[in-house]
Amino acid sequence: MRRPSGCNAGFTLIEMLVAIALMGLMGVVCWRGLAFVANQRSAIEDQSVELAQLVRAFAQIERDLAERLPDIAVPPRATEPELPLAVSIVPMANGDAQLEILRGSAFVVYRVAARGLVRTSAASEVLMLPGAARLRVRIHAGGFWVEPGREQLVRPFARATALEIALDDGRGVRYVKVLAL
Repeated sequence: MRRPSGCNAGFTLIEMLVAIALMGLMGVVCWRGLAFVANQRSAIEDQSVELAQLVRAFAQIERDLAERLPDIAVPPRATEPELPLAVSIVPMANGDAQLEILRGSAFVVYRVAARGLVRTSAASEVLMLPGAARLRVRIHAGGFWVEPGREQLVRPFARATALEIALDDGRGVRYVKVLAL
């Protein structure tokens, strides 16, 4: 059947239904994409908060080590022979370590408690890193890494040049920082 030559033909019902279905499908795809982006954004925000706490904790440990008393101002005491007199590492029964740093007239102690990594000083106890499950400290002395409290095949009696601080979180992720002494 022929249409008259000046007549505009409109859309059929089928064409309109197909167009509406395609627009609905595109809307669903866009909605899922937006939901995915929103979920990723919240996960990235959580990770950046955790990373900021970790950076602050390592920075505080580094600052405490830098501001420790010099050996000349500290009375001799029983500590690892490689370490400065103002620093001691106390091995715990569960394999963790406790880091003690003498600043001024009081000790600053880093240890893992039930809540996470805690910094204890004479004035207060501060939760530095929530969720930390383990703290390990190794000493670099004489070209070797030495773990305090463990028998070593080679035990150097040289001056310590660095500390390796390793923090594990509850998910099994390990964060390591090497600090020069």
